[in-house]
Amino acid sequence: MKKSIFSIFTGLLIFLFVFNLKSKGQVTEKPLTKLYLEFAAGPTTDNGTFGGLGLQGILKNNWVATVSYQHLDINPKNLPSDYEQGYTLILILPLPDEMPNENMNIISFTGGKRFGSGRKTWFTTEAGISVISGDEFSFTKQPVEQHGFYTTSNYAVKKEAKTTIGAMLKADFNWAFTPYVGLGAGAFVNFSSLQTPVGGQIKLIVGWLNTKKKKVQ
Repeated sequence: MKKSIFSIFTGLLIFLFVFNLKSKGQVTEKPLTKLYLEFAAGPTTDNGTFGGLGLQGILKNNWVATVSYQHLDINPKNLPSDYEQGYTLILILPLPDEMPNENMNIISFTGGKRFGSGRKTWFTTEAGISVISGDEFSFTKQPVEQHGFYTTSNYAVKKEAKTTIGAMLKADFNWAFTPYVGLGAGAFVNFSSLQTPVGGQIKLIVGWLNTKKKKVQ
């Protein structure tokens, strides 16, 4: 998964470099009006957090295309409400086991539209498909037992690695406070059989934000 993510973004950055070199010698209008990297983080449902990286392009006629990667740390969707961790007693202090934790890796390919005529501020709405890898959890009720200094959980936990296809919906507001750096905020939801997280995000955007007015000839 990490190698494929690296390959995708390396290829996109090479394309950006070659595109800029080619377009410098052309007088015709560029097919891209903005192109930038996005570094995002924020909270999600099920007591989760995420971090992400993306490459977004604004095309002519205000079409938007994005490829992005997100890593989520989130509670399993079927975590029992009465789940109690096992723990080890050290002197008189209980040291709890880690809570079951879902680590989701999501690569998304989305497209949509840009709204807003300003060069320094714009909204985007997008939809697309995602490739999602993570763990599928199962919980089985069991009696709590004590083994020396260790006390078991009231549930036996099993997990199985799984990869699936999902659907991504997202909307963002972006503000370029320089021609090359800006900030953004937004929300997303990813639908899949593995889990359906809803999240909010704050973004740092870096790249060609094209905030300068066109020269009148």
